[in-house]
Amino acid sequence: MGGHISGAHYNPAVTLAVFIRGKIDIKDAGIYWVSQILGGIAAAFVAGWLVQDADFTFLVEKAGSATLVEALTVEILFTFALALVVLNVATSKGTEGNSFYGLAIGFTVLVGAFAGGPISGGAFNPAVGIGPNVINGGFADLWIYIVGPLLGGALAGFAFNFQNEEK
Repeated sequence: MGGHISGAHYNPAVTLAVFIRGKIDIKDAGIYWVSQILGGIAAAFVAGWLVQDADFTFLVEKAGSATLVEALTVEILFTFALALVVLNVATSKGTEGNSFYGLAIGFTVLVGAFAGGPISGGAFNPAVGIGPNVINGGFADLWIYIVGPLLGGALAGFAFNFQNEEK
């Protein structure tokens, strides 16, 4: 939804990967990043209002037994997987006009949520990590949900460029 309007840029880490891949310029990436962060904060406000409970940081908290390194590693790995799938199915000439990219992206998120969610909370998106933390003021582990996904997205962009000659 929204691919025909904005390219479906909902995740700052994926936008970073698309920028590194060379499909958008820095100006567009900056506009997307600001919009994504504001959207994440707005979504957190709406979720808090709908649930009538402003404490929903559990959506992006690492498991009590997980270390910071484990949570960070999960965020990097699954964001890397997500961004690389997006680059391959939604921006590559070899998959132009396909109708399966939504399934590929959706199943990547699903696997990440099931496998990594119990460890890191499974954000894989800085906007998803920032929104609830801004609303609740729980900034202690916020860096995990910014650094991890952005590093994963950047690595995916570089990996795509390394694997493919097309720009």
